Amino acid sequence: MLFEKFLRTISGVIPATWLVNLDAVEALDPDKIYVENVRSILRVPHGVAVRICELAVDHGVFKKMIAVECPDGSEAAAAESESGLPPTVTCYTDDGGFMSEVELNTDTLRKVTFYRLAHG
Repeated sequence: MLFEKFLRTISGVIPATWLVNLDAVEALDPDKIYVENVRSILRVPHGVAVRICELAVDHGVFKKMIAVECPDGSEAAAAESESGLPPTVTCYTDDGGFMSEVELNTDTLRKVTFYRLAHG
């Protein structure tokens, strides 16, 4: 199983009696794992899911990533740290039925933390 190492890592954190949502595990994108995914899979509170993700980073199972989103919610760029994001990104806006490119300052846009399964 792709997430065997992850599940082994967290097995000491969550009680063995908790059920894992296997359907959610199967649907998981290993390059875009959000805290909400982990919360749903393990059926734990948000704070516990955050701690599990950080534990997975500490054990080399996950890489912590940050993405910047355009106003429409699309991802404009991602990096391992906020300082790794470009100063500006290209986003697209609806301008009277036509799509137009706009350059926006990264520091004015929403940032989203996600995790990536560390391969290898």
